[in-house]
Amino acid sequence: MIPVPGYGLFPSSDVIRLRAEFPGYLICELHDELGFPSYVATRRARSEGGQVLLITARTVANLRAEIQAQEHRQGGDA
Repeated sequence: MIPVPGYGLFPSSDVIRLRAEFPGYLICELHDELGFPSYVATRRARSEGGQVLLITARTVANLRAEIQAQEHRQGGDA
């Protein structure tokens, strides 16, 4: 296996919790060249128009809030 800088294959406990809380999303944690994290979530299901939803945030709390806001706009869970 070839290591990819910035992409850990073993998710942090925060990412594991987010994945359990939002099973309708693919969630990962990426790191920039200085090691600072960014969190990314992609909705598993496409929208009615066929578009993919991509959410990014600098913190776990912000990602959770963005996903919750999206779920509220969509009228339920994914």
